[in-house]
Amino acid sequence: MEISLIGWIHTILGTLAILVALIIIAIQGYIKSTNNLGKFYIIATLITAGTALMLFKNGGFNLAHLLAVLTIVAIILGLTSEKYNIFGFSKYIQAMSYTGSVLFHLIPGIAEVNKRLPINNPMGLSVLDPVNIQYYLIFTTIIGITILVQWYFLWKTKSKS
Repeated sequence: MEISLIGWIHTILGTLAILVALIIIAIQGYIKSTNNLGKFYIIATLITAGTALMLFKNGGFNLAHLLAVLTIVAIILGLTSEKYNIFGFSKYIQAMSYTGSVLFHLIPGIAEVNKRLPINNPMGLSVLDPVNIQYYLIFTTIIGITILVQWYFLWKTKSKS
């Protein structure tokens, strides 16, 4: 399968965004827009989601496009929760939104990688292939646990002050 220029931009920025998000979460605990890594993640994620909405080689509007829209909503919610105090839950909403956006990156990424690799015998030929669904469940569980851990540490930090 050939990849267009927009496809390459989408793939490279999306991959970098995921790697940066993992670094941020490992070092800082959660993503925030107030530092350069966080700003890069947010901008790269918005560009990745925007370019996803321009990719239609697999037909019309599909799950990947829906996840791109959800990603944009999650980023807007994260930015809004950083700026405004939403009933005292802003930090929790911020952590859930930004970390959840990583999952929205991963799901279509998993399907694309498994559709292409290994080159002579791809693992998952469709978005709903059982091997892809197993990966979705694994990464959804990992992201869900990550959000719960983030919430715990935010709560613990809040209760100390």
